[in-house]
Amino acid sequence: MPNLQAILEDLVVWPGIDGCALVETDTGMAWHHAGCWPEMEQLGEAAIEFWRVQHRLAAHLQALGAMRSVACSFSQRVVALFPCSEKPGLVLVCVAAKGEAVSWPALGQKIVLLQRALAASVVQTSVKF
Repeated sequence: MPNLQAILEDLVVWPGIDGCALVETDTGMAWHHAGCWPEMEQLGEAAIEFWRVQHRLAAHLQALGAMRSVACSFSQRVVALFPCSEKPGLVLVCVAAKGEAVSWPALGQKIVLLQRALAASVVQTSVKF
Protein backbone atom coordinates (compact mmCIF):
# COMPACT_ATOMS: atom_id res chain seq x y z
CA MET A 1 0.00 0.00 0.00
CA PRO A 2 1.53 3.34 -0.99
CA ASN A 3 2.03 6.00 1.64
CA LEU A 4 -0.61 8.46 0.44
CA GLN A 5 0.15 10.93 3.21
CA ALA A 6 3.79 11.13 2.05
CA ILE A 7 2.66 11.75 -1.53
CA LEU A 8 0.40 14.61 -0.38
CA GLU A 9 3.21 16.08 1.71
CA ASP A 10 5.40 16.00 -1.40
CA LEU A 11 2.71 17.87 -3.36
CA VAL A 12 2.37 20.70 -0.83
CA VAL A 13 6.04 21.67 -1.08
CA TRP A 14 5.36 22.53 -4.72
CA PRO A 15 5.73 26.31 -5.29
CA GLY A 16 2.42 28.09 -4.80
CA ILE A 17 0.56 25.18 -3.20
CA ASP A 18 -0.71 25.93 0.32
CA GLY A 19 -2.55 22.70 1.04
CA CYS A 20 -4.04 19.53 -0.40
CA ALA A 21 -6.68 17.05 0.69
CA LEU A 22 -7.60 13.70 -0.80
CA VAL A 23 -11.40 13.60 -0.49
CA GLU A 24 -13.87 10.81 -1.13
CA THR A 25 -16.58 11.99 -3.52
CA ASP A 26 -19.45 9.93 -2.09
CA THR A 27 -19.03 10.72 1.61
CA GLY A 28 -17.13 14.00 1.39
CA MET A 29 -14.63 12.67 3.93
CA ALA A 30 -10.99 13.71 3.66
CA TRP A 31 -8.76 10.62 3.70
CA HIS A 32 -5.52 12.59 3.98
CA HIS A 33 -4.54 16.25 4.05
CA ALA A 34 -1.31 18.20 4.20
CA GLY A 35 0.07 21.71 3.96
CA CYS A 36 0.05 24.99 5.82
CA TRP A 37 -3.47 26.11 4.89
CA PRO A 38 -5.54 26.33 8.10
CA GLU A 39 -8.31 23.74 8.38
CA MET A 40 -7.35 22.10 5.07
CA GLU A 41 -9.29 18.97 5.98
CA GLN A 42 -12.55 20.91 6.39
CA LEU A 43 -11.92 23.03 3.30
CA GLY A 44 -11.37 19.87 1.24
CA GLU A 45 -14.57 18.34 2.55
CA ALA A 46 -16.51 21.51 1.64
CA ALA A 47 -14.85 21.96 -1.77
CA ILE A 48 -15.86 18.47 -2.91
CA GLU A 49 -19.24 20.07 -3.65
CA PHE A 50 -17.64 21.79 -6.66
CA TRP A 51 -16.86 18.32 -8.02
CA ARG A 52 -20.34 17.02 -7.28
CA VAL A 53 -21.90 19.87 -9.28
CA GLN A 54 -20.18 18.75 -12.48
CA HIS A 55 -21.47 15.22 -11.92
CA ARG A 56 -25.04 16.50 -11.54
CA LEU A 57 -24.64 18.48 -14.77
CA ALA A 58 -22.63 15.84 -16.67
CA ALA A 59 -25.33 15.23 -19.28
CA HIS A 60 -25.32 18.92 -20.19
CA LEU A 61 -21.52 19.13 -20.31
CA GLN A 62 -20.93 15.88 -22.21
CA ALA A 63 -20.05 17.62 -25.48
CA LEU A 64 -17.03 19.20 -23.76
CA GLY A 65 -15.37 15.82 -23.14
CA ALA A 66 -14.19 14.14 -19.96
CA MET A 67 -13.77 16.29 -16.86
CA ARG A 68 -10.06 16.79 -16.13
CA SER A 69 -10.22 19.35 -13.33
CA VAL A 70 -12.31 22.02 -11.66
CA ALA A 71 -10.84 25.38 -10.65
CA CYS A 72 -12.58 28.01 -8.56
CA SER A 73 -10.93 31.41 -8.23
CA PHE A 74 -11.48 33.41 -5.06
CA SER A 75 -10.10 36.83 -4.19
CA GLN A 76 -7.19 35.37 -2.19
CA ARG A 77 -6.59 31.86 -3.56
CA VAL A 78 -7.57 29.25 -6.14
CA VAL A 79 -9.16 25.94 -5.22
CA ALA A 80 -8.40 23.29 -7.84
CA LEU A 81 -9.79 19.76 -7.89
CA PHE A 82 -8.36 16.79 -9.79
CA PRO A 83 -9.84 13.30 -10.14
CA CYS A 84 -7.57 10.63 -8.70
CA SER A 85 -9.61 7.43 -8.54
CA GLU A 86 -12.98 6.25 -9.80
CA LYS A 87 -13.44 3.37 -7.34
CA PRO A 88 -13.35 4.56 -4.71
CA GLY A 89 -14.18 8.03 -5.99
CA LEU A 90 -11.33 10.25 -4.81
CA VAL A 91 -10.52 13.84 -5.74
CA LEU A 92 -7.45 15.86 -4.86
CA VAL A 93 -8.40 19.33 -3.59
CA CYS A 94 -5.58 21.90 -3.75
CA VAL A 95 -5.46 25.43 -2.34
CA ALA A 96 -3.01 27.52 -4.33
CA ALA A 97 -1.75 31.03 -4.87
CA LYS A 98 -3.31 33.03 -7.67
CA GLY A 99 -1.50 34.04 -10.83
CA GLU A 100 1.54 32.31 -12.22
CA ALA A 101 2.82 31.03 -8.88
CA VAL A 102 1.88 27.45 -9.75
CA SER A 103 3.06 25.55 -12.80
CA TRP A 104 -0.13 23.53 -13.26
CA PRO A 105 1.19 21.30 -16.09
CA ALA A 106 4.24 20.34 -14.01
CA LEU A 107 2.12 19.79 -10.91
CA GLY A 108 -0.13 17.61 -13.06
CA GLN A 109 2.78 15.22 -13.54
CA LYS A 110 3.05 14.88 -9.76
CA ILE A 111 -0.69 14.28 -9.50
CA VAL A 112 -0.32 11.43 -12.01
CA LEU A 113 1.97 9.74 -9.47
CA LEU A 114 -0.81 9.97 -6.88
CA GLN A 115 -3.31 8.56 -9.37
CA ARG A 116 -0.99 5.64 -10.16
CA ALA A 117 -0.38 4.93 -6.48
CA LEU A 118 -4.12 4.84 -5.85
CA ALA A 119 -4.70 2.59 -8.86
CA ALA A 120 -2.01 0.20 -7.63
CA SER A 121 -3.50 0.11 -4.13
CA VAL A 122 -6.98 -0.67 -5.52
CA VAL A 123 -5.54 -3.55 -7.57
CA GLN A 124 -3.64 -4.85 -4.53
CA THR A 125 -6.68 -4.75 -2.26
CA SER A 126 -8.92 -6.41 -4.84
CA VAL A 127 -6.65 -9.45 -5.29
CA LYS A 128 -8.11 -12.48 -3.47
CA PHE A 129 -5.72 -14.96 -1.90
